[in-house]
Amino acid sequence: MGKIILYIAISLDGFIARRDGDIAWLTAFDDKDEDYGYAAFYASLGAVILGGKTYRQVLDFGTWPYPGKTTYVVTTQPLQNPPDANIKTFAGDAADLVAQIRQTTDQDIWLVGGGQLVTAFADQHLIDEYIITIIPLILGDGIPLFQGAVSEERLQLTGSQSYANGLMQLRYRRPA
Repeated sequence: MGKIILYIAISLDGFIARRDGDIAWLTAFDDKDEDYGYAAFYASLGAVILGGKTYRQVLDFGTWPYPGKTTYVVTTQPLQNPPDANIKTFAGDAADLVAQIRQTTDQDIWLVGGGQLVTAFADQHLIDEYIITIIPLILGDGIPLFQGAVSEERLQLTGSQSYANGLMQLRYRRPA
């Protein structure tokens, strides 16, 4: 059974985006010689989960960034001309979505975001692994990784990796 993995970057002060959803600040840390483990991570995936706001933002990237992966967009709004045939919508409880996806794949499932969706999954203890890359930048304001109250959950550090440009990637999992 695949794990639900939150693989995400945050600013040092805990924001995943500026208040308006802008994530352009991340590009200053792009490195053509380093993918921060992304290629291997992406190859391990059977599905991707996005919130509706994140989905609409991703559409502005131009090329669909999740080719070949079944993508579930958690939204109550219909999608206008989805760019890929593998895009599905879901409106309902996060645990029901996880159960539905696990019936179709044994591979890992990437919880992309945004903050409301991450909070809903964390509150129900549905995230099996957290891969958090801390960007050495203080935004001062923005969209926090967790929005609102989240149930307490103790995690276990399984690894860390520092990079020459100051990024720090932390890996946590829920204890068995």
